[in-house]
Amino acid sequence: MASDEILIGLERFLTEFFHPSTNNHRKHEIEEQLTRFGNQTGAWKHCLHVLTHTRNEYVLMYCLSVLENLVNKMWVGCDPNCKAAIRTNLNQILLHHHKELPMFISHKLVKVIVDIGRVDWPMFYPTFFTSLLHLASAGTQDHGDTRALGLAALRIASEELAAPREDISAYRKEELKKLLLLQVPDILSVVTGSLKEEWSNSFKNFLHPSMSTPPPSPGSSHTNLFDIFSTPSEEMLSSSSSTSIEISQNSSSIMIQALECLCHLFSWIPLSTNISNDLLSTIFQYASLGTHSNLTTPGSTSLSTLGCHAMTCINELLTKNCIPSNFEDYLLRIFRQTFHILQQLTKTDNPRDTLERLDENYLGKFIEFLRLFVSSHFSRIESNSSFPLVHFFTLLFKFTFNQPSHEHYLNCLDIWEIFVDYVVTKVEQSKDHLQTKALLDRYKDGLIVYATAIIQHVQFRCNREHLEELDNSMSDDNGHTEWQNYLIENLEILAKICNLFPKEMMSVLYPILEETSTVYVETEWGMVSPSSGEQDIMRLHCSLKDLATVLQAFGRVSDLFLTEFFHERFDNALAVIEKFLNIALYGSRMNFYELSSRLPSTLCADVTEVHAEVLAALQPYTHWLSQLYSEAQHAGHSQAQLSQLLNAYVDAIVPVFSKQLPDKVALSAAHTLFSVATTIRATFLSQSTVIEKLFSDVTNGSCNKLQTRTQHLIFKALSNLLLFPWPNTPESEQKWEAREKGHSEFIKSLLVDFLSLTDNVARLQTDKDMKERAKPVIHRALLIVIDLVEAISEEVVKTRQLCYNSVKESITLSMELFPIYIDHPDTTEVVMSLFLSVFGALRRQMGVDLIARTIQSFISKFSHDQLEQTILHENVAGVRVVEKLLKILRMVIDDPGNAFKSFTPSIIVFAVQQIHPIVSQRPSPDVKGALFDLLHHLLLRRHRYFFPSPVLASMLTDGTMSGKGGTIAHKPQFLAIMSAYGNSFLQPDIAVFKQNLEALEDLNTKQKIYVKLHHILTQEGVLFQFVNVLIQALVLKSHDLLQDDVCTVVYNMSSVDFNFFHSHFIQQFLHNSHGVTQDQKNTLYQAFNQDTDLPSFISNLRRFVNDLRYYRLCNSSLPEGTVNF
Repeated sequence: MASDEILIGLERFLTEFFHPSTNNHRKHEIEEQLTRFGNQTGAWKHCLHVLTHTRNEYVLMYCLSVLENLVNKMWVGCDPNCKAAIRTNLNQILLHHHKELPMFISHKLVKVIVDIGRVDWPMFYPTFFTSLLHLASAGTQDHGDTRALGLAALRIASEELAAPREDISAYRKEELKKLLLLQVPDILSVVTGSLKEEWSNSFKNFLHPSMSTPPPSPGSSHTNLFDIFSTPSEEMLSSSSSTSIEISQNSSSIMIQALECLCHLFSWIPLSTNISNDLLSTIFQYASLGTHSNLTTPGSTSLSTLGCHAMTCINELLTKNCIPSNFEDYLLRIFRQTFHILQQLTKTDNPRDTLERLDENYLGKFIEFLRLFVSSHFSRIESNSSFPLVHFFTLLFKFTFNQPSHEHYLNCLDIWEIFVDYVVTKVEQSKDHLQTKALLDRYKDGLIVYATAIIQHVQFRCNREHLEELDNSMSDDNGHTEWQNYLIENLEILAKICNLFPKEMMSVLYPILEETSTVYVETEWGMVSPSSGEQDIMRLHCSLKDLATVLQAFGRVSDLFLTEFFHERFDNALAVIEKFLNIALYGSRMNFYELSSRLPSTLCADVTEVHAEVLAALQPYTHWLSQLYSEAQHAGHSQAQLSQLLNAYVDAIVPVFSKQLPDKVALSAAHTLFSVATTIRATFLSQSTVIEKLFSDVTNGSCNKLQTRTQHLIFKALSNLLLFPWPNTPESEQKWEAREKGHSEFIKSLLVDFLSLTDNVARLQTDKDMKERAKPVIHRALLIVIDLVEAISEEVVKTRQLCYNSVKESITLSMELFPIYIDHPDTTEVVMSLFLSVFGALRRQMGVDLIARTIQSFISKFSHDQLEQTILHENVAGVRVVEKLLKILRMVIDDPGNAFKSFTPSIIVFAVQQIHPIVSQRPSPDVKGALFDLLHHLLLRRHRYFFPSPVLASMLTDGTMSGKGGTIAHKPQFLAIMSAYGNSFLQPDIAVFKQNLEALEDLNTKQKIYVKLHHILTQEGVLFQFVNVLIQALVLKSHDLLQDDVCTVVYNMSSVDFNFFHSHFIQQFLHNSHGVTQDQKNTLYQAFNQDTDLPSFISNLRRFVNDLRYYRLCNSSLPEGTVNF
């Protein structure tokens, strides 16, 4: 077929393919036809013809893709004459037609040429790089200006040759890197020359006339390299009255391509031998362009875009943590130049206006530079005595608090947090008190000023317009609004500064608390209405918002008053708590919510927020009250002060539950009540009349109108009051009997509806309507029990025994309901959640017999058919049921005693024979994670079941086998588990793959499993079957994200017997490898050095895998009928 006919056909096909009306079936037909055409011998000739005779972009891209596929997959098998023809033609097309081609097509064409160079340069393509440099250096009369195209070609060459893909041999990769390094000076010379020439051509009329003195080079007699805030001597744009610069499109492209090329070069070239003063000066000239927001460039690339590209180059240099010592002088130059830009941005009377006019991307790049400087290089610069620390942070301070957007402000906040963390680390590492004091004194004034500015920044009285831009209505997945997240970010860094300078920060924070709380409690709320006056309402609104903020701040820094600081800061903590209690009691007494119809809606939300925040702020201070209680008990002091504070706590909290208050307030109160009951554990608290009334109200169901989450917190708090042991109290005075009786009655009152089902179990099996009606009752009751049980899971045995006695009836009833609701996944899931919690907390209290019956019931009810139905039908709740069952079985396995060891065989059978066959062939990760977690714990906790001690092994008669590394029992079960692990490495799921890699490594660390696999199961070859599967995964790139982990595991497995690995395994692996010749196998084997250290072994393994893939690719590209010897 003539090439012209092919051209017409390709244009027709591809136009049809991309037409909106073409359906998927027709597209598939066209795709198959195009694939067949591209794979046929000689298609490249037609493609070369088409490239010079069409301007259809679809056709051009298709033809280049065909050629790219030929170069990357079939080049080795191509005839040398064909290769020469392709190289010559592609270069001619690029030279003669680059002006007519769209940029993305010309870059794709360059990519194909570079791909050829990756294989042929320099042996068969000696002019490859020379032609690229010539293309980037200058244009010709015939071909026009090719510099932009040439610079793009140099960037593409850097991308493709510095770190080539794995379709070439490891030796060739190393060779390419060396060859490319030799070209770096020439590349940098061309790039620098292009940038300087274009700067001169485009900006010569805008150069600052006084900036002509050459800069001092690093290492010269210039005495102060840190004079970073002096005016730089390089040529910069002047602040002339002109507002427009004409830059041609070609000049713009040259500058951008040159900067992009530099950026990629900086990512891999050695810095010390390639970076010059001249190059740095040129880059900073371009970086300064981003600051000239007053200048426009009609019809071409903006100055900000050029500035962004230049800043990207600078940031690429700074990302390198390991800076050679002879490059530090250049770092100083980089900082000097960039800080001059920082000075320019903040020197005006209104820096925010200056920053607001900057391009968003440029500002982001500049902030990234500051972050990299502080995080990676500040420590080495700061140690120099001439570094202007105060001046730098003054500029950073202005830069931070004049940011036009919240996003950029938070990014600047990250920079400060890195610096504060740096100071904290230095303080922690200081060796004595004097050194610590000197460190703190060095940073004290600056950090306190900064912290004060943060406090002002988040106050509505100081920054209302800016803060009201933040949304405070929509919540994210964590339940926080945009404003709340913003405030948390600020308070986190504030808390760190408070830890460094607590006294000074308290003197800043407490007056704000005093001032705003006074406004809150002294406002005549009965007189406030929408007609009160807009300014008065706004002032009140701002004060209330700031009160809520400062309450949250004090809650965050509560740890300042604990442990070793308890006595030193006792008065401060007491004043804060008393202030909180006054605010909280005022809020609980005031009928704000009855006044809500008369209050402006803004103030209604504000008083709600204040009430919720003050109740939440009281919660962390329960740890202070607990320490107060403990100190009083040990010293034998009166507990009157604690009693007074606790009574105020409950007076502020408990009335909230009986009023029609917003859910937010009730939830805060419930959290604090739970903390009071759990943390302080005062003996007299449960006898409080307010608490007794709360018990009564809960028993009568008056709290049922509250949110479920709030109810459960109240239930847990009251349950814990009765169950938790009183601190520093003798066992004889704990009053366990009375507390047990009270708790049992309390639980029965909560679960009365559920427990009434005991008499109706038989009816539930037949009455479908009753069965459905009972589900909400069952769900509510079991979720309550789950919460109560989990709350005492870490407590003493007596507490857990009392809890079990109270919920035992519910557990028994749940066991009876389980088979009735087994076809109802939602209910079964709740039942399984209950037993998961009970087994975790109350396993000992339940006893072996009950646990045995429970597990047997679960396993028998989950028959193979039931499991298949649950897992295979993608029932989400059903899948969670099986996962919870597996977690229960894991808890049984994890129990350290001997009581539950008898369950091991049945658990293995259930996991390996019933569940694994169902889930093993499914691509979904459902159940697999929980299953392999169980198997991991089986091998870890029941290790002696498989590998008994020599004494026990001599007594076993169940097929126990001995080997060099010990004895194995229950071999078929063990091999089945190993087979399950091996099968998981053949599956695509990367999460399970990673989990099982980590499990095997853990087993090896703790139980030396690799040694046992190799020496006890030598005949089965289990260990090196794993090695085989893992190396196959590397070759096939099936789990490439885990490449490092896989290599490490292969090393650890092979290290058991390196001699076997090198002399036998590798040969066997190659013998079974398809797609490589015997000669290539020999080469691969001989190239695998017998190093036994981890880095060398992994390097050899990577080379082996890479070259095996490469040989397969080469062989697959050979023409049909090629003879191999």
